[in-house]
Amino acid sequence: MTEDENAGRELIRLMTGPWVARSVATAVRLGVVDRLAEGAADAEEIAGALGLHPDRLHRLLRLLSAVDLVQPRAGRYELTGTGAGLQRKHPSRLRDLVLLYDSGMFARAWGSLEESVRTGRTAFEAAHGTDVFTYLSEHPGDAERYSAGIAAGGRFGKALPAVYDFADATVVADLGGGDGDLLCTVLDHAPHLRGVLVERPTALPAASERLSAHLESGRATLVAGDFLESVPSGADVHILSRVLHNWSDDEARAVLRRSREALEPGGRVLILERILPDDGSPLLASLFDVHMMVMTSGAERTEHQYEALLRDAGLTTERVADLSLEMRLLVAAPLRG
Repeated sequence: MTEDENAGRELIRLMTGPWVARSVATAVRLGVVDRLAEGAADAEEIAGALGLHPDRLHRLLRLLSAVDLVQPRAGRYELTGTGAGLQRKHPSRLRDLVLLYDSGMFARAWGSLEESVRTGRTAFEAAHGTDVFTYLSEHPGDAERYSAGIAAGGRFGKALPAVYDFADATVVADLGGGDGDLLCTVLDHAPHLRGVLVERPTALPAASERLSAHLESGRATLVAGDFLESVPSGADVHILSRVLHNWSDDEARAVLRRSREALEPGGRVLILERILPDDGSPLLASLFDVHMMVMTSGAERTEHQYEALLRDAGLTTERVADLSLEMRLLVAAPLRG
């Protein structure tokens, strides 16, 4: 294959990426993945069980095989290890992320990317007429899907106790902690800790369910609040996981200042983000940087850009550690003096 042919094939692969994503989401929504999780089957069996068109389903399965989500074996299809992660009962909950990324809410926002690049306006506001958080407060169905998808995308947080020692902490506050999965991970790892989760009111029901055991034992508290305005006092560790990238520099400074004001003496702020390198363009970090441009006023930032925001808030970078999926942990400490 010539260089031109290779280049053309790669361009076609890139341009047809949305087709693949829609095909995957279709297989999830129609129940095809969950049916295959029960065991290998041919297209006719699956179509009969789910009320689908056998030939059309066969063609869809052929594409899913080409992208290694299913594999044919003796005339039947079975899930690959990758495809198995999309079943309803899989602990990764990546099914929820697939459905969020394929939602009309996201699709319409991304449809306004050109306007965002042309004018600087947030694409989500151009598409929906309001910012994403106001929209979610007014659309409970989308808010539920959003919370589930964001939680599924936060599995990297399972490694947090391995890269940060909570032994000297007493109270940890997860600011914008979503469904509480990350806080639950920390509390499960460190039985001496108490936890506080601060979130929008619409997100608290899911957090109440996820943290139910810790709420019943008195080790966790839920607080409905706006961390742009205030942060509850009393914690010596604050967690900001995929929070700051949602906000402009001015808003991110406000969050960090509120955190610094409420932080107990000697405390630390744990920032979990896809931190861009000063040189180079890692795929996931670059993708999510544009996604922030579509969805919010925020951005993915470099370590130097985070340090500038931290210093304005009376904090500084103590160390940075790598997590999975290009995520990193930035540990921020109060500036001396």
